[in-house]
Amino acid sequence: MSRNLIELTRRHHEGAAPTALALLKTAVEDHGKITADDIRDAAAASGLPEATVYGVTTFYDDLKGPRGARHVRACSGTACFAATAGTHIERLGAGLGVGLGEVAADGSVSFGEAVCLGFCHSSPAFIDGTTVLAGPHALESLLAGRPSAAGEPDWISLLSEPVLTRTGDWSGLARALHELQPEQLLAEVEAADVRGRGGAGFPAGVKWRFTRAAPGAVKFIVANGDEGDPGSYIDKYLMERNPNLLLEGLALAGYAVGAAHGYILVRSEYPLSKPVLERAIRQAHADGWLGSDIRGSGFDFDIAVVEGAGSYVVGEETALLACLQGLRGTVSARPPFPAERGVQGMPTVVNNVETLANIPFIARRGAQAYHDLSPGSKSAGSKLVCFNERFNRPTVYEVPFGMTMRQLCEEVAGGIRDGHTVKALQIGGPLGGILPAGLLETAFDFEPLAAEGCMVGHGSIVAFDETTDMRALTVHLLEFGAHESCGKCFPCRIGLRRAHEMFSTGAPVDRQRFEELLETLELGSLCAHGSGMPAPLRSLLRHFPGELGLAG
Repeated sequence: MSRNLIELTRRHHEGAAPTALALLKTAVEDHGKITADDIRDAAAASGLPEATVYGVTTFYDDLKGPRGARHVRACSGTACFAATAGTHIERLGAGLGVGLGEVAADGSVSFGEAVCLGFCHSSPAFIDGTTVLAGPHALESLLAGRPSAAGEPDWISLLSEPVLTRTGDWSGLARALHELQPEQLLAEVEAADVRGRGGAGFPAGVKWRFTRAAPGAVKFIVANGDEGDPGSYIDKYLMERNPNLLLEGLALAGYAVGAAHGYILVRSEYPLSKPVLERAIRQAHADGWLGSDIRGSGFDFDIAVVEGAGSYVVGEETALLACLQGLRGTVSARPPFPAERGVQGMPTVVNNVETLANIPFIARRGAQAYHDLSPGSKSAGSKLVCFNERFNRPTVYEVPFGMTMRQLCEEVAGGIRDGHTVKALQIGGPLGGILPAGLLETAFDFEPLAAEGCMVGHGSIVAFDETTDMRALTVHLLEFGAHESCGKCFPCRIGLRRAHEMFSTGAPVDRQRFEELLETLELGSLCAHGSGMPAPLRSLLRHFPGELGLAG
């Protein structure tokens, strides 16, 4: 019922009209908590029942309170765990004199967690209001009342002709509008075999084809900028350092499938992303690259930026669409797929930010040039990868597919810092398998990584050095998985909590029972959050059984 209500409501309101979620976020920013009056007001403004709006208030981390005049959070992402084993969170709470999730008696300060702030290159990270601090001295600066924004290293391309680190200049859209029909552009994207850069590696051209063929004149393009994978900050770099490339990719997708409007959903944990993108959109309008009858082509396209409210599972495409429209970010069963029924019930393309950022190169140079970027691999194009703070040279690198993990870790990122050694890597986010040091000759590519139970995913590479307690890592992953479950299906909602309980007590874990639970998660969960969490856990069982404290 809620989905039908939101579709009907949003169809009869301006696309930029505030959603219930946006109104609730404003209430928290204004007075630190959501009141019954706030819920009633948001329901009246959005046209939704109060019960539906109340459901939104209980889902997102950013809406949970109360908050103090100063709201401070510690990053609990995997890169920060790798840096401190979680001790930075305890130290922050002790320094503030406030318990996790609590507010001081005088209302001066509140203390919470955030997963992940995108400063994995400089862990541990904290956010004081909207100021992100990171690095070995960040905690001391924060507690001393001297918060200053953390710097970020430059990104680097290993390609002779950069694709994703090259500043977007709209030349791909210019060529498409004057030399290519929409069907020709779509055919080039299909021939380029652009695989999704956000997780499953699904071909972008297939999604576009489904949406283009779907009946109806109204269609949408959505960029998934909710880069919630702890350890990844690739989309953050793209949105904040190269916004025009993303905007151009969205416009090209709209041209190819017949959409006149696009959305970008960005993480609230990235406070700079939304203003940077909105400035770029205003400039694109001024330069004639967005709006009506773009460059006299007859093509209309515009873009709006929407900020999320703290939820990892909103990275799943159906949950993302719910969030975009102001609802709880819960997963929906498929079919129907978003390509058939997405924003406002209309056909919608949902692509990851990096996926869309590849499109301008294809529009400008063609499918064959895209394949030539990775000559030693079956995979086309280049890939952004990023490294955590454990490495000597952590940042975002643009690389060809096919390099070995050893080459990436040792030659590109400079090996592990302070004389430590790699014990294991997690590649592609929290649903990616754990690769032990003995398998570093594995190629960074879709199929070779999949053969080892791993994935390309977002392209994050999080190293754990020889001091890492692998049972503690297991508890960390399960705590994250349980907290971020949307609760829609019981295998994920209950199963991940039960698994966390099994490991967090310190008692021996019944291996058979645990493996049966993983099988239930994999087969019975509604989305990739529940079905994907077994991958890293099975890797730990396979490669580090002696450290997990197993029985049987």
